[in-house]
Amino acid sequence: MAQTESPRIHRLPESLVRKIAAGEVIERPASVIKELVENGLDAGARRIRIDVIDGGRQKMRVVDDGRGMDRMDVELSVERHATSKMSSPTDLFTIGTLGFRGEALASIAAVSRLAIETRTSSDDEGTRIVIEGGVRREFGATAHDVGTAVEVQNLFFNTPARRKFLRHSDTEMRYLTQAVVQLAAAYPDVAFRLTHGDREILDLVAGERRERAAELLNAEADELLWVEKSGGEEDIRLEGFITPPGLCRRSRAKQFLIVRQRPIQSRPLVSSLYAGYGSLLPPNAHPQHVLWLDLDPRHLDVNVHPTKREVRFAREREVRQVVQGAVREALHVPEAPAFIQQENRTYDSPGFHVAERPVNEFRGEMERELEQMDLSLLPSTTPSSEVVHEGQEGQSVLAQARKSGVWQSHDKYLLMPLQDGLLIVDQHAAHERVRFEQVQDMLASEGTASQQLLMPLTVDLNPVEMQTFQSSQDLFGRLGFSVREFGPSTLLVEAIPPELRNWGNGDIFYQILSDLIDELEARSEPRDAMAASMACHTSIRTGDRLDPREMESLISQLLDTREPFACPHGRPILVKIPLTEFDRLFHRT
Repeated sequence: MAQTESPRIHRLPESLVRKIAAGEVIERPASVIKELVENGLDAGARRIRIDVIDGGRQKMRVVDDGRGMDRMDVELSVERHATSKMSSPTDLFTIGTLGFRGEALASIAAVSRLAIETRTSSDDEGTRIVIEGGVRREFGATAHDVGTAVEVQNLFFNTPARRKFLRHSDTEMRYLTQAVVQLAAAYPDVAFRLTHGDREILDLVAGERRERAAELLNAEADELLWVEKSGGEEDIRLEGFITPPGLCRRSRAKQFLIVRQRPIQSRPLVSSLYAGYGSLLPPNAHPQHVLWLDLDPRHLDVNVHPTKREVRFAREREVRQVVQGAVREALHVPEAPAFIQQENRTYDSPGFHVAERPVNEFRGEMERELEQMDLSLLPSTTPSSEVVHEGQEGQSVLAQARKSGVWQSHDKYLLMPLQDGLLIVDQHAAHERVRFEQVQDMLASEGTASQQLLMPLTVDLNPVEMQTFQSSQDLFGRLGFSVREFGPSTLLVEAIPPELRNWGNGDIFYQILSDLIDELEARSEPRDAMAASMACHTSIRTGDRLDPREMESLISQLLDTREPFACPHGRPILVKIPLTEFDRLFHRT
């Protein structure tokens, strides 16, 4: 008789269920701080203090002066799906609080040592509860002021795989600071104080919206432009502040979008804001803004993602029109014309000229030309090409390239003949690879020379940018920057690396810092992040005309790099078009 197989489906232990649920809500220390601060805000707090040790990996403490909890509420607060913010399914369509799922405290308690002390104004004594890895260790009375203090220690102590993937404490602190700053933008009438060890990161006093926006954007209050507009049936309302075109920076770090007091990320709305600037926005510049959007909660879905970062709009098109229209009115930008015009550009041979003409007129002319063409003479497929990768074939291509001549096309690509085809080199990507490895070597050495500025440059930073600079100050110094802090949110740049071109008014410092923030999210090694950021801004650009010596020097340096096949961001540097492809295009057998 065949033996019966045991059932493959079974119920998971509750301890494992709690850890899995925690993983959906708690990604890193910043997630913990976000949830705890949101609880304080929902409780009506007017002052919130956050103290952090080791980027939150060792300890986090959040103290608020909100309503607090009584003994029964404390006991329920650490249970899954227990909340005071919802009571029926219809509440999902009218959510007016930051939290609502009842998962945060239970999730935090499942993967840390969580201690809560709290008291309401109607209680004579407070309550203390301690949960460790989901298991209650303490529960009883304590002395405490009105409000709540939550302490989290040893995050992910019982899930070592998760703890292993936490980044350096400075990186985690940057994420954490960003979470606090976003909530501070949403609640200007609340005071926030954030410390990391013995260093004060943030100290914002409660005030008006204009004052909070000026602090977060590091601008004078009277420099900001007020935007205000209603739309739909007057149930969509936008208010806020934007920087005029002259104060737009090459960093996206100072962009805050608030929907019903909830900080969100929304590419469609940010895109509408950019569109509002029209042609007034300088090249490669980004508007700095703090915008508060209010609308009927029935037309908003905040229950999209466990972290509540994303929202969905039932009337997204109307919301986007309000955003774009508000910016246009503040800047006095006229409505866009009915047709799109191309900018006049003239290139030396080989090249082309694009005239300013309506799209419809241009399209009509192209259609007439196509009707007169014999399309049967065109190739049946598009030309094929091969990205050159490391390996035996890649080394063979490099060996041939060392013996080839080189010329430039469209001030963008370098062309080199091979025995069996043509090698195309992206000049910017190639020089990025060269500079990336050079900067890596510089960062591993004792430093490099500096070029003293005649007039030191004052640089205003927001808390996230300042936190990033402070954690990378040694790397800036090794590259040749001489920078010192000149107040809680200001730096004084006194010297720069000699190879920095087009220093101008110092915008490139903002660019390097902004790119460093982005690079730190993608790379675990701060040195590599700094090298990638610096390489991008000290490399030959697309559009740079090179003379023969410069082209030969670039190819020679590229071929001597440790990894000549891809730029620091992973884009290909070398592409080969086989000779057989040219034969096919010209119908040669």
